[in-house]
Order: sequence, then C-alpha cells, then structure tokens
Amino acid sequence: MKQTKSVFLLVVIFLSQYTFSQQTTDDAKSKIAAVLDNYFDLEREAIHLHLDKTTFINNESVWYKGYIINRKTNKPYFTTNVFVTLYNDSGKQLSEKLVYATNGTFSGKIELGPNLDSGNYYIQVYTNWMNNFSENESTITKVRVINPEQGIINDKKIIKESLGIYLNPEGNSLISGVSNTIGVQVKDCRKNAPENLEATVQNSKGEILKAFKLNRFGFGKFDITPSSEKLKVVVNYNDKILEKDLPNAELIGIALEANSFSIEGKTAIKLKTNPSSYNALSSKKLYLIIHQDQNSTIYSLEFKPNELEQTLIVNNSDLKEGINTIRIIDNDLKQWAERLIYINPMTKNNFTIVKNKRNNDKIVLVGYSETQNSTMSISVLPEDTKAIDENNSIIAGITINPYLNSSLQNANYYLNEQSRLKFYELDLALLNQEKMKYSWDLMKIGSPVSNYSFDMGINLKGTIDSSIKDKTKHKVKLITYKDFISTTADVSEKGEYQFEHLLLTDSTQVNLSLQKLPDFEEVKTKLTPQVLNRKRPFNKPFTGVDKEHCIEPTATEDFSNFDLPTIEGKIIKLDEVVVKNNKPKLTYEKVLSNTMLRGYKIDDSNNHSSVLNFIEQNGFVVDRTPGNINITSRGKASLNLPDPTPVVYIDDRQLLFHFDELEYMQMITVDEIYIDAHAIVASMNNNQGIIKIYTKKLKTGYFSKPNPNAFFIKDAFTDAGSFKNADYQNTQTKGFDNFGIIGWLPKITSDESGNFQFEVIDYNKSKCRTIIEGMTPDGKLYHQEKTVELK
Repeated sequence: MKQTKSVFLLVVIFLSQYTFSQQTTDDAKSKIAAVLDNYFDLEREAIHLHLDKTTFINNESVWYKGYIINRKTNKPYFTTNVFVTLYNDSGKQLSEKLVYATNGTFSGKIELGPNLDSGNYYIQVYTNWMNNFSENESTITKVRVINPEQGIINDKKIIKESLGIYLNPEGNSLISGVSNTIGVQVKDCRKNAPENLEATVQNSKGEILKAFKLNRFGFGKFDITPSSEKLKVVVNYNDKILEKDLPNAELIGIALEANSFSIEGKTAIKLKTNPSSYNALSSKKLYLIIHQDQNSTIYSLEFKPNELEQTLIVNNSDLKEGINTIRIIDNDLKQWAERLIYINPMTKNNFTIVKNKRNNDKIVLVGYSETQNSTMSISVLPEDTKAIDENNSIIAGITINPYLNSSLQNANYYLNEQSRLKFYELDLALLNQEKMKYSWDLMKIGSPVSNYSFDMGINLKGTIDSSIKDKTKHKVKLITYKDFISTTADVSEKGEYQFEHLLLTDSTQVNLSLQKLPDFEEVKTKLTPQVLNRKRPFNKPFTGVDKEHCIEPTATEDFSNFDLPTIEGKIIKLDEVVVKNNKPKLTYEKVLSNTMLRGYKIDDSNNHSSVLNFIEQNGFVVDRTPGNINITSRGKASLNLPDPTPVVYIDDRQLLFHFDELEYMQMITVDEIYIDAHAIVASMNNNQGIIKIYTKKLKTGYFSKPNPNAFFIKDAFTDAGSFKNADYQNTQTKGFDNFGIIGWLPKITSDESGNFQFEVIDYNKSKCRTIIEGMTPDGKLYHQEKTVELK
C-alpha cells in the first residue's frame, strides 16, 4: 500500500512538473506573440512610386504613379491624403504637394525647373499617420537631374579615399567555437562598389587563411570558426589596401544561418552553439520566431549536450511573401540572433503588348494581362534608353523596402529574370544589412500610439458670431463650384462648425453662408474658417546625403559622349500635335473622388437601357426583386461575410438604406456615370465598389448663388494633371534615345477579360521599351519590362 502511494506521488509530481513546464512554455510563446501583436497593432502603410523615368533634363517634369497597401492585409488601402515632397541632396525641401489617393493609388507630377543644378534629388512620400511610428515608414526615391549647361554628373565614380570594408556576422553576432558566416561589403561614401574584387582572411602574420570573391555590388561572405587568434579581412583595390579586423567572438550565444533559395519552396535554418552557451542557457527556454509584422510562427528549441547543432526546414508556403524576420528569443524575452530572409511571391502576371494600328500621329497599342480589373501604370521609352535605373521596382517597393532602413539598390537586377543565382545575391544584400529596421529591444518596451490622425480629405473649422442666439438652430452651408461640392455643417452650442473630409483642389473658392432653421433663412454674418490639416510636416524628413569624406561629383569623360535631348522649354499640349479627340468631354472627371473611376458620358449611343442593366454590365450583380433592389460586388472579401454591396450616389447624394430608387431609372435621364466594381470603400458595412450617377437635370439650387462669404483656399489637393511631353526640338537624335520619353500612362485598367489599350505619340521609332507596374484588387503586384515593335 505504501509502495502504491509512493508511485502515485511520483506520478503526481511528474505530471505537476510537466504541466508547469508546459505552462511556462505556453506563457513565453504568448508573451513573444503579444510583443509582435501589440507593436504592429496600428495599421502601417507601404507606398511605392512608379516614375515615368529616373533621369530628367531640368526643365522636364517628374511624372509618377503611387501604390499603397495595408501591410496587415497586403491589399490596397483607403489612404486619401498623401504628401509628396522633393529635396536636394543637402536635405533642402524644394517642393511639397498634397495628393489625393483612392483605391490604393495616386498620381501626379513634380515640376522641375531651369535653375536646378545637375545632381541627385530625392522624392519623399509620406502620410500624417506615419508620424505615429518610431521607424521611418515613408518612401524615398532618388532621381537624377541634368542641367544641360553643367553636363551629366557621374555619381558612379568610385571615391577611392572613402572605400571601406563592412563586416556583418549572420545572426548579428559572432559566436566562439562554432562555424559562423560573416557577410562582407565594400563600398565608398556614395555606396558604390568596385567590381571584381577579391577578399582574403588573414592572421596577424599576414598568412592567408581564406580567399573569396565579391560580386559586382561589393557583397560577399565567408565561413570561419573564431578563436582567440586575431583575424582581419583584406581587400586590394588598385594601389589601396583595405583592412578590417573581425569583431571579437562572444563566448555565449547562438549562431544562425538561413537559406530560403537553395531548396525549392523551402527555407533551411541552421542553429549552432557551444558547450559554454549550452550550460549558460540550459535553464532557459529558447524559441525561433519567423515573422512579418504581427504574422508570426513560433517554434520551441532545445539543444542537448551532444546535439549542439539543429537544422529546421520550413515550407515557404507557411511564411508571408516578401521579407520575413528570423529571431532567436528566450523566455525572458532576450534576443540572441536575428536575420532577414526573402520569400519570393509565387503568383506571376505575364503581359503581352503589341502594336494595333497607327492612327494619324498616334500609335495604338493593345495588351493582355493574366489578371482582370488590375490598375497599372506604363512608361514607354526609347529602346536603348539610359533614363531608367535598376532601383525602381514595385515588388521591392512594397515587399522589401518597408523592412529596410534604406531602399534596396539594384532591385530590378535581383527580381527581373529571376534565377537561383540572383536570389543568392539578393540574400547577400539582406545578410549585409548593417542595422535592422525593427529593433526587438525597442519593440518589447512599448507599442506605437495613434497621436497623429489618419486624415481623409480637408477639414475646415470656424466659429460664428458670438452675438447670434440659439446657435444650435443654425447651419453653415458650403458650396464650391469648381469641385462640385454642396454640403452643410451643424453649429454647436459654442458656435463652432466643422466640415470634414472635403475633397478640395488647389486655388478653390469656397462659398459659405449661415442659415437659420427651420426655414434655412440666410443670416448676414462674416464666416472665416481655418484649414486644419493641410500642413502636416513629417517628423522624419529627408536630411540629405552624408557627404563626409565624399568628393563632390563632377562631369567626367565617362559621360561626356552622352548626347542630351534639346528641349524648347515649352510644353506640348497633345491636341496641338494629334487629331482632335472626338470623344464626348466628361464634366465631372476632375472631381477628386472620380479620378480613379471609369467615367461614361451618356448620349444617344448608350442611353437605350436601364441604369440597372448598365450597372450589371460593369462588374456588379443585380437582384431585381420588385421593391427590394439589391446590388452586390462579384468579389468576396471573406467567406464569412455576405457579398459586399457598393456605395451608390445620385448627384452626390448617397443612397443610404436601399437601392429601390434605381428600379425604374433609365439611362436617358443620366448625364454621366462613374463606376468601379472593385473600388475600396472606407466602411465597416462590408462595402466594395462605387457607383456615382449624375443626372441631366441638376439638383434644384445646386448652382443657385446665395450671398455667401468667399473663402479662398490656395493649397489643398494638387491637380494630378494629364501627361504632356516636353517639347523636344528633334526626336530623331541620340539625345532623345538616351533620355527622352515616348509616353506615360498612369491610369490603365485591364477589363474583365484582362485586356487593355493605350496610345502614344508616333515618334518614328522602330521599337520601344515598356515598363509596366501594377496591382490587382486583392493586392498582387507585378513589374514587367517589354520591348515592343512599333513599325
């Protein structure tokens, strides 16, 4: 009996210890996951700029298309207020514009000027919401400007005096007694690297222990088991010898190696430690975390005295596409190693573009995309252009750059015409990141707080005359004839009124009037509101390029043979060089909320049906149950939600509760319709898609002028404008072929079958180079470059 009790007691003790151990493990995992969940709880935007080109003559304009995704969902985001700024390389701001974004995209231009010097300039794009984060979540894109009087600046010339070796142990630490991988980078003060370098690892006697080559971008790596012996990396460049001592090895730690490209669809992670570390860490629980923002997978680790090396194979399909971070963390939340890896997106989108016909002075091109209803931007350049660099890729801009302290250089080299060798080289670039953007030590201290607002539109605020009685029985009416806005705001007991989410453009006159309820009788008074949210400075502005030990670049012989295009300094309006467009002009297309919707002018050619039929033909499903009209979008955001419904407006009045008003509405009564079945709607009501109907009979009183106060707003949303090419004196020159542009199409959308069409001016070129970037409604990204026959 006593023996039975003893056995029972041992079992209870064992189970109690096991349960306690299991609970401790689960608690630690939960704490690690909570750090990630809390730190990335606030939505973060990722923005990419597609430019028409990256090298400009100083009296040209920079044309751009921006793409925005929500990093939590990896889908287009409903951001509206985007700031686009231009800086010189000293960090001086040269221009600032507020740009309207819709459906996760925006477009516009930056006007340069004849006074700009040759050199590099930087476009920084940000939102006010990004001010909430300690990391710099803005996008910075470099462009090169050429002043013809000064020549082309050769900023690729190696500044030999500033060359240095930078060592980056994999996992961010060098562990004694085990094999470690050390990344090597050679670069000058402008981040340029000589090609075909060879590096050696030498001891204090100068004996060569290892030799290895660096790639064309100055990256390389080698394996070594550190000991007490002092070692250094040596590189010879011309007559200059570069040396860098290896960092001291740490006695306690874990060496980390990762490889996401050698095994198809797999990531191999190797962990190594030494006996001293095993003894020091034996009382701790260790975890391997792979995460992208808050999305994480956590594995328990356990070393044994005779098993101080572990290899974990992970399916890439279980990881998020793009950059993932690997961390080794213990149960006290101390980090022991960290590493970035890249998971290549599995889905591809192939394009076909061919010449369709020549129409007077234009060439019509037709294309086919494997994805339907995709928004895209297309740059059309001479075949042998030198006006584009290797850094401007939407794939890198959205899936890589948001996780780095500075944009990935040579992104197109790694991501175009992909191969295992190029993914190896991309991994070298990630291995040699000198500092991680997201610090675990900072993440576990606290989480971002939303002290800065997520702005949507322009907000106006004012106060009526304090002598007016019964203030709440008044309304302030606002009308702008330029932007087709008519709305009212309530007046508080303090006499305050506020208009929110207004889509106003630059240089707009706002007409205000005070109306007394219930008869809306106008009250003669002065109204002077203030614009609340137009000026939103960024708390991490571009501060300039570090020029310490850097010789200012000058024009050199390497670039002296590059002919430049000659520009008159004027701008060609397309209707001056092409036949007149006979398509009916749209009245409401410049209303900001309509800019990314498909607009249709309703005339005798398309007014013989019902409005519901038209809606059905443009991507929506219509249920015509009498007295209960229902419209839904064809795409579902979630299997757990009903089919999403669109937001519908008639003459800017939203249909809030039902769509029955459309049941008998005929197209003959409609002037224009703007529609997009995949438009993003900032709503908690499961909305997707926008339909805006403008009737031929204007709303009563819409343009009737009371006796308003006139309030002029100089700076609001900038007009995106329509692309107009520079006035090249001669397009049959080497200068035009080097740096000219044939066309820029920022607002192309493929139809339900994946087809699209666009046209460019015929500059008598046999071929052109097209650069296509875009995004599907569900956030899939694509970048492709094609050479297209034009003859």
